[in-house]
Amino acid sequence: MRHCSISKSILKSSFAFLLTSIILLGLSVSSNAQATLSVQGIVKKSNGVALEDGDYSITFKMYAVSAPTVVIWDETIPDVEVISGIYSVVLGSTLADPLNIPFNTDYELGITIGSQEMLPRIRLTSAPYALSLRGETNQFPSTGLVLADKVKVAQGVIVNNGAPLVNNTDGSKGYSFNNDNDSGLFSTQEGKVSIYTNGVERFRANTTGTSTIGNDTIQGALGANNINLFNNGGINYSSNQGSFKDWRLADVDDINSGTEGWQQYSPINSEYLGWNSATVASGLCHCNSQNSNSGFVGNFLMVSDRNNVLKKQFNIAGSYTHIKVKFRFYAIDSWEGQQDYAFAGFSTDINAGNSVVAWYEEIASLTSASGKTNTGPFKAATQFRADPNYSDHWMDVEMTARRNGNDTSFWVFIGAAMEGGTDELFGIGQLVEVWVR
Repeated sequence: MRHCSISKSILKSSFAFLLTSIILLGLSVSSNAQATLSVQGIVKKSNGVALEDGDYSITFKMYAVSAPTVVIWDETIPDVEVISGIYSVVLGSTLADPLNIPFNTDYELGITIGSQEMLPRIRLTSAPYALSLRGETNQFPSTGLVLADKVKVAQGVIVNNGAPLVNNTDGSKGYSFNNDNDSGLFSTQEGKVSIYTNGVERFRANTTGTSTIGNDTIQGALGANNINLFNNGGINYSSNQGSFKDWRLADVDDINSGTEGWQQYSPINSEYLGWNSATVASGLCHCNSQNSNSGFVGNFLMVSDRNNVLKKQFNIAGSYTHIKVKFRFYAIDSWEGQQDYAFAGFSTDINAGNSVVAWYEEIASLTSASGKTNTGPFKAATQFRADPNYSDHWMDVEMTARRNGNDTSFWVFIGAAMEGGTDELFGIGQLVEVWVR
């Protein structure tokens, strides 16, 4: 009997159907592999006689037991050969109808010949050896690859004989990456886990805490305390304990390496100093050390005219309320006590607007050129050379001022007010440090 002449009386619900085997093939090593299901069955008429030999169109549909009215997958094979009522097909073998449903729940298979689906549907069951996946001692084969698009581990994973070095020479255990077995997560001893890159330990966690090895780069906020580190040394810090209280070093000028952006500014006229001027003067000397007996070793900056003033603008980001600047001041040539003064301070702009003189000192009297004494802050050299190329006295200076609102930039100026010979000069040297809090 051909499938075109099969009547409903032949395909009624009493129609017998036997599912003799179901095989779900596993994933192969090929990236193009797809799952297939092998089905073999026998079809009989209601009187028990096998269906006539011939080619029949058979539709296979998959239902979830939890939703029996919803077809989740189907495939129609138009030329299934039936011999003595027996047929055999492989479902999902074509690209048009891949068997791409997840086998993570119970399914039923419905078979339709003609226009009527035969009942009852066939409940899919497990192959005997597939039941081992429900056991407690599962183990993959000892050879070959196990591939998965995504893995979710419920109770943890242990990988033995992993090592951060080639050929597993150090006997540690852990995880490494494909074709890069010297980088990954490893435990080299009890109570310790480390991250390695190219065989070098970069991060370590043990029972006492964590530590990093090498330079750290931090981006974004660090938890609830919101510590932000900036490239120029600025820090924003806040927590429920209050603000960051201590001084922090925000900028350093190494005068020994160059001028570091410092320039000298000339006075507006002969009656004033250059501290309220925006006119840059030429001739600033980045001089070499010529006299270590004066307590000075290294390069220093020296003005070309005693009325000029050294200035530099600093820009310090972050949250702070106070500024502190440290530097070394040099008195050069024959300064006179009670007449010559050194000073330094802060300003909001180059013209000394809202300026604050935060430090000044007097050079004490010197009794003679041969056996000088100095009761002031500057320490007298062994002799006063009267040569502007030498630093004759020096003093380490520290001055502090309050930040101007939320301004991040400010000017620092350093100068001297002197009487007497025009050969009297001044300079700065060593390091200029900017601290904030």
